[in-house]
This record gives sequence, C-alpha cells and structure tokens, in this order.
Amino acid sequence: MIDPDKPRKKRIVILGGGFGGVYAAIHLEKLLARVDAVEIFLVSQDNFFLFTPMLHEIAASDLEITNIVNPLRKLLRKVEVLVGEVNEIDLPNKRVLISRGYRNHSQEIDYDHLVIALGSTTNFYDIPGLADLAVPMKSLRDAIQLRAQILRHLEEANFECNSAERQSLLTFVVAGGGFAGVETVAALNDFVRDALPFYPNLGEGMLRVVLVHSGPVILPELGESLGRHTQKVLKGRGV
Repeated sequence: MIDPDKPRKKRIVILGGGFGGVYAAIHLEKLLARVDAVEIFLVSQDNFFLFTPMLHEIAASDLEITNIVNPLRKLLRKVEVLVGEVNEIDLPNKRVLISRGYRNHSQEIDYDHLVIALGSTTNFYDIPGLADLAVPMKSLRDAIQLRAQILRHLEEANFECNSAERQSLLTFVVAGGGFAGVETVAALNDFVRDALPFYPNLGEGMLRVVLVHSGPVILPELGESLGRHTQKVLKGRGV
C-alpha cells in the first residue's frame, strides 16, 4: 500500500502483467535485490500471470486453468502489485492514473522510471464480420467462451433436423495460419472429434474444421518445407 506521508524511494512503475511486464519485474527484482533505495510497482488488470501460448489447451480441455496461471504476488515477492486499469499516463508530471476495485477508485502513482508493457490487441485486418463474430484467443475468458460455444454447437446439432442448419453448426473456422492459429485449430479439431461419441446423432463425416490463411503456406515463420508438412498433417487429421 502507498503511504503518502512516508518519504518516497526511487520508484519504477511497470504497466502490464503479461510477458513483457512480468519478466521486466523479475529482472529488476533480481538486479536491485540489495538496493534498498528503489521500489518497484507493477500495475496489471489481473492478479495473476497468464501463459497465453497454452490458451488453446484450456479451450480444448487438455489442461486445467491452474496449469497456466500463476499469482503475481507469488512470482514477485519484492514488487508491489496493483490490480487495476491504466486510465492515463501523465508524462510531463511523471504520474500514472489508474482505477481499482469494484467502485473504480481512482489512484495516482508517481514514478521516476516507467516501463510500458501493456501488450497488444487482436488485429482483425478489417475483415468484414470478423471482429463482431470471432472469438479471439487473448484471455482465459476467451478460451472458456470458445469451449462453451463449441459444446453448445454440438448440443444443438445433435437434435437439428435441418441438414443445412446442422452443417452450419458443425463448421468451425479458425482465422490465421501462424503459431496461435495452427495450435488452436489442431486442439479444436481433436476436441470436437473426441466429443462426437457422446452425441449419437452426429458422425465425423458431418464435421468441417477449416483453417483460413492469407498466404500460400501456413506457419511462414518456420519456412515453406515445415509449413507444407504441417498442412499435410492437419489435412490428414481432418482439417
């Protein structure tokens, strides 16, 4: 807790509780372990660090939520963690305004050094309908929502008599052929096919799992050869 009457140490404020912010805090915590004249604050929307590369495994029920979250206060023993939203950064006065709690209590935090690691937002590339209809994979809520939506589609399709409606319900599309998209479509495909035996009116021939990518080969980061091999593997698994 910040005591306004106590003489302030040199303060480093880190904005963001993702990879950039947390690893900056860990590094500074070690670097300044014996320096008593410096204090470190980290502002995050959540009180936990989320390992986002494994979100697709939460969506596919391959992992429990506790496997990919770690409490920030457990990770950062010597860092003051503030859970809240960053509303304003006042650079001339070296001050950050955040809102905290259910009542959005406003709080000003002065700093000597500021690290901005607020992460990124999903780029939908202005593709019509994508931002409104798609489920991004950026948070725990996204992963849980995707899993719930998949199961809801299976439930409805199991008793849908109209073949066109059933086909629509059983068509799953992942946009983006990078690492996240490929991992997500693979996990989604396995999850849906493993669930089919519990739905007596559905069969594998009714499923359609699609990966949409703008380039000629998926996983361009790995080169054409590995990208084409991955495409072949996914196709063999029904994608």
